[in-house]
Amino acid sequence: MVNSVWTTDALDHRRAQVPPRRGLDGVEVFVSPNRSNRLAYEHQLFLPQGGEATLEALHNERPVDLLHLHGHRHLLNNVALAFARRHGLPYVFTPNGTLPRHERKVGVKRVWDWLFADAVPRGAARIIAVSRAELGQLRRAGLPPDRARQIPNGLSLEEFEELPAPGTFKARWGVTGPMVAYLGQISPRKGVDHLVAAFGGGAIPGATLVIGGNDMGGLAQAKAQGHDGVIFTGLLEGPERLALLVDADVLVYPSTDEVFGLVPFEGLLCGAPVIVGGDCGCGELIAEAGAGLLVRHSDVEGLRERVRALLGDRASAEVMVRRGRRYIEQHLSFERVARDHAALYAEVLAEARREPGPKAGGRREPS
Repeated sequence: MVNSVWTTDALDHRRAQVPPRRGLDGVEVFVSPNRSNRLAYEHQLFLPQGGEATLEALHNERPVDLLHLHGHRHLLNNVALAFARRHGLPYVFTPNGTLPRHERKVGVKRVWDWLFADAVPRGAARIIAVSRAELGQLRRAGLPPDRARQIPNGLSLEEFEELPAPGTFKARWGVTGPMVAYLGQISPRKGVDHLVAAFGGGAIPGATLVIGGNDMGGLAQAKAQGHDGVIFTGLLEGPERLALLVDADVLVYPSTDEVFGLVPFEGLLCGAPVIVGGDCGCGELIAEAGAGLLVRHSDVEGLRERVRALLGDRASAEVMVRRGRRYIEQHLSFERVARDHAALYAEVLAEARREPGPKAGGRREPS
């Protein structure tokens, strides 16, 4: 199987300094510049230049048999959908939690879906859900259950083979006692404000709460709950991000309505016991593996109790971490997830050979 990737040059609000075509781990990557990377980074409005020409050139050089579209409500998918229709190609679609209209710009998303996006999931030969929670989203969206398949997100285990030295993060930030951490975007859905509130009034004596992440509309509310013993670091990347996970005595991910969430699994690979939102996709797997504690979203007292439990019983916490690592190695490695995707691609291609003709679905008629 020969793979090619088409993407844009959005890294942050600036342009990523990458060549328009390069090889990466045996995969050929084609990069189209955005007309505005600020729009891409801040509003997920990708406006790729020359995308159709790039896909046609790739197809002329090495014919495409199948497309895999990632994410929802961006114009890359619409360019790829038009390409698939022209050539009668099947495609697989992975929304990764972006299918529902939630949290921000709900009205804009509704209009965008009617004009551009609804045809993408409805024309897919298969739709990949990363968890049972996302399978529920597909069902509620009225998508055919026989086209849905569940394949989890994966992790690069090699990234966690050489970790920062223990104590690196605590020394840098002046943390001397137990450290409870959150890592991820700070948006209303993430529950960071409830976690900060759980530390109010000295409820967890001697512990420091560290919030690592960029503001996506929830920072002001979280800081309004703030008090002594809470540190907001801003966005953490690379080694600094891993250093936080290595030094976390407890890692909390109290999000809701989230189809997966890789951070708890990254924490387990760094040795951190975890508490996660019970309705998240990662919560399903944490419960299945016996690798952490679950909590209801917005349950401040429940957060306090579970943090105290893990800080007070290190032996049980270490058992959970070992179970989590074993589960990740068996089920969530890139190699395992890649095999599952390859099997799905083979299934779609075999079906396309049995049923020749137009493969990519059309636009849904407005009701």
